[in-house]
Formats: sequence, C-alpha cells, structure tokens
Amino acid sequence: MTDKSDQPEQRMEQPKEQNGQDIGLLTRAIESINSVSSTLMQYYQTLEDRVKVLTDEVDQKKQLLDSILDSIDVGVVFFDKDGVIRLINKASESLLGVDSGTIVGGTTLHAEINEDSVVPEKGKPFHALISSSEVSGGAGSAIGKVLIFKDITRLKRLEAENERNRRLSAMGELVMKIAHEIRNPLGSIELFANLLANDLKGTEQVDYARRISNSVRTLVSTLDNMLRFSGEIRPKMEYRCINDIVRETCDEFREVLATGGIEIELSEDGRYSFHLDKDLMRQALINMVLNAVQAMQDVGKITVRIEREPDQRERPSYVRIAIRDNGAGMDEETKARLFEPFFSTKDRGTGLGMSITLGIIAAHKGRIDVDSLPGRGTDFIISLPTEKRSDKRVQ
Repeated sequence: MTDKSDQPEQRMEQPKEQNGQDIGLLTRAIESINSVSSTLMQYYQTLEDRVKVLTDEVDQKKQLLDSILDSIDVGVVFFDKDGVIRLINKASESLLGVDSGTIVGGTTLHAEINEDSVVPEKGKPFHALISSSEVSGGAGSAIGKVLIFKDITRLKRLEAENERNRRLSAMGELVMKIAHEIRNPLGSIELFANLLANDLKGTEQVDYARRISNSVRTLVSTLDNMLRFSGEIRPKMEYRCINDIVRETCDEFREVLATGGIEIELSEDGRYSFHLDKDLMRQALINMVLNAVQAMQDVGKITVRIEREPDQRERPSYVRIAIRDNGAGMDEETKARLFEPFFSTKDRGTGLGMSITLGIIAAHKGRIDVDSLPGRGTDFIISLPTEKRSDKRVQ
C-alpha cells in the first residue's frame, strides 16, 4: 500500500521551486534592463557631449563669419526666400546710414539700389559696384539671395582725374604754342604803355596808361602760369601772409565792379602766413572771383572769408578761403566737369581758368571743395595747408 501522507508535501514544494525560478528570471531581467539603461545613459551622455562640441563649433564659426563680414568694407545683406532681411553687416549699416536692429526682420533697406549707384534715404548717394545672387541650401533649393555692394566713389574720382590729366597732356603742346604766340605782342604792349605813362606824367590820362600796363602784366603772368601748367607747376615758395593777397585781389575787383551791380565783401577771423607762391595764388583767386562774377550776370554779391578750418585734431593745420556767390549755381553734371580743361558753359570761355586754378592749389598741396545747386549760388572752399609757425593767429 502507498503512504498517502507524503503527497501533500510534494504538492507544497513545487510552487516554491517555481517561485524561485520566476524571481531569478525577474532579477536577470532587471539586471538586463539596468545594463541597457546604463548603456543608453552613456550613449545619451556621449550624444550630449557631441552636440555641445558641435554647437560650440557652430558658434565659433558663426562668430568668425560675423567678424569677417564686419571687418570688410563691402556691404553684405542677406534676404530669405520671402524677401525678409536676415543679415546685414557693419559696412552696409555705415554706407546706408541704417541700424541693423531696425532693418533685420523687415523687407526694405531704406535706400534706392540702381545699376551703378546707391541712394540712401539718409546719407550721401555714392557710386557702387553692385552684385546680387541666389543662395542655395543643402538640397540645392534656393533659400534666399545675397546683395553685395562696394563704394567706388573715390575710384570714380581718380578715373575723372586721370581723364583730365590725359586731356591736359594731349592739349599741352597746343597751349604752349598759343601762349608763346600771345606773350610776345603783350610784351610790346606793356612796353609802349609804360612809355605812354612816362609821357603823360602830370596829366589825368597817366592813370589809364598805368592800368593798361598792370592789366598786360596780369595777362603775361597768366600766360606764364599756363606754360608752367602745361608742363608741371613748380611754385616759388615764399613766406607770405595770405590775407594780403586775398585783400589785394578783392580791392582790384571792387574797383572794377564799382559802377556795376556786384558787391564784394571780405571777412577774416585772423591773419595767416605760410610758404606760398604769391603770383600763382593771386592768379587762382582771380580765376575764382571771375567765375563768380560771370555766374551772377552783372548783379549780385560775392562774399570772401578767410578762416581756420574747423576740427583739425587729426590732420595738418589748414586755412580756408571761402568764396560764395548768389548766382545761377550749377547742376550735378556741370559740377562734375567744372575742373576739366577746355570745358566751359560760356560762349567765349576758354575752359582753362578752373583747370589752372585746380593745378595751382594742388601744387600748394591744397584742395578745392565745391557746393552748388541750380538757382542757389555756389560755394568754393580752398583749403591750404600751413606750417607749425603759422598755427598762432595774429589778431
């Protein structure tokens, strides 16, 4: 017979073994999950570190790109595909007179972009080299366009000067021949005028003879200057007061124009002396005043002012001679060609006066600035460099 008392014990032991197996499996599963989780955490940390490195690299490259864009003198503007401005460098801000904070995010540059020039709403128009091209993304599709422009105003000015010099060279020989032909009879006229002055001493007519002689001497001086200008102007520098030369010239014109409707007014903020060529400087002033007289058609006012040029902290000391008339003024085309040899708006003008004047001032290391508008008159400003000993004003 079988002992039935053993059977319940066997049935009770089987669940315990099963439970032990289940716990073991669960433990191994948890350990496996923990291991995978640890691996995932390590992988995630590695990804985080990699992302940080890549982000730092992107930031560095962006900073480098921004530095490069801001260091060049070429304007760069990027528009996205919707025409919204997303990037503008410092050169663009400076050239257009705008601020990136008010431009980025908008759709206008507040400037007129032409084929070869840029006209800002605020600021001076300037000649420019302009280029516009599409920008493609990684997939090759267009993501926007970039506008690039460079101010070439100075280059245009140099080109104009080169053209002027070329014309001068071409006409130099002709001018020299004409000047020589005129100079010889003028010498005879001056001689006979002096003889007449001697014969007319003590009479009222002697003054007329002296004026003829003085005028001929002025013409001879002008021809001498033209001959020098045809080659190279070499001023004979002497230490002189510029005020005396300007005042002398104004007095001569004041006397000549006394019976007409043109006034000449001279003002000075001090006396300035430095090395210059008196005859050349006098000729330049005569040309400038004559130009002003002709612009006013016998009626008007010429104001001449001698003054220290303001704001000279970072450049050599300059004295200005400002000559203003309230005549007809000039348009942009006339102003651009004003100093070209043989260019004249007058029927009988030679077109050499202002060219000679420019050459004389350049020979003195100076410059001439012109401000003029049609119907509003013209301002000529001659700026002449002085020496240290002339920095002190004599009141």
